[in-house]
Amino acid sequence: MDTKVLENIGLTRNQAVVYLSLLKLGSATAQQIIKESKMHRSPVYDALEKLEGQGMVSSVVKDFKKYFQAVSPRKLYSCLEEKKQALTEAMPELLRLEGMKREEINASIYKGKEGLKTIHSEMLKEGTDILMIGAKGIVFDELPYFMPHFEKDRIKKKLKFIGLWDKKEVRDKLVKKQLFEGKALPSGFDSNTVVNIFGDKVAIVLWKEKSPTGFMIENKDVAESFRKWFKLISRMCK
Repeated sequence: MDTKVLENIGLTRNQAVVYLSLLKLGSATAQQIIKESKMHRSPVYDALEKLEGQGMVSSVVKDFKKYFQAVSPRKLYSCLEEKKQALTEAMPELLRLEGMKREEINASIYKGKEGLKTIHSEMLKEGTDILMIGAKGIVFDELPYFMPHFEKDRIKKKLKFIGLWDKKEVRDKLVKKQLFEGKALPSGFDSNTVVNIFGDKVAIVLWKEKSPTGFMIENKDVAESFRKWFKLISRMCK
């Protein structure tokens, strides 16, 4: 008989060969199984040990010799049901672990203005309001052709820019735009960095000599932490 049927239900080829040999022999010693299966001693003993552990082979000692016997093929159904039940019971934990994997932190680095365009495109994909810490408004000057199209799509999706602006004059200028709001950071809090929080992503953009570098992190817990910090800093602003 082809061993593939037994291999398909979880046995290795060696285990399948030993099991089939035992079905033919009935009660048999290891030496008899070795002869019938035409396998070497070591893999036969290993297969017997595994099959006993799975409840597919039993053994008894008679006249100082150990005899093995395969369980009836009809009992294979109950073995499969036990495995199915065990899998069912383990499923909630397996799904929890799968969820943990999905929450891994994904991070990417984006260089230059093209990278900045990619980050803004991700904002539109996330489809949530964008929180900004240290907002400067530089992007409107540096991407004069891209930003009008971005703004059109953002307004169409009704996504707000809520900023904690570097300077009061920057805030006063930008809040006049549609779906813009926010506060000015206290004096001395300005820097070369802007933090953008949207959906499950956080994009940190470093502006140095007008050549931006963006670091984007994708993780729900990280994004929620930054939102809490945004709210905390916002209380300090006017």
